Amino acid sequence: MNMFIAALLGGLVQVAGSLVGRVLLSLGIGFVVFNGVDAALSSVKTAAFAQLASASSVVPQIERFLGVFQVGTCFNILFSAWASRLVLAGISGGALKRMVLK
Repeated sequence: MNMFIAALLGGLVQVAGSLVGRVLLSLGIGFVVFNGVDAALSSVKTAAFAQLASASSVVPQIERFLGVFQVGTCFNILFSAWASRLVLAGISGGALKRMVLK
């Protein structure tokens, strides 16, 4: 008898979970997961610093300009702020999960 009740409760929990999901979807509520956010951040940072380093071959005096205005430090501050914003938005494990309403 206990086995029957356990199986019945397990089935009801599974049906209730899918039923709640279907109700939320019919109301236009869902979840969106953005994967690879940390990879995108690191690739953009690498590309920005590569472009910054290659600028010195085009204009010889640009290194002095970039050093005086601390452009590299500014880039680091911007990317740190972007990473902090993603952490506050709920990024975990390289994926950003958001609830959306349609």
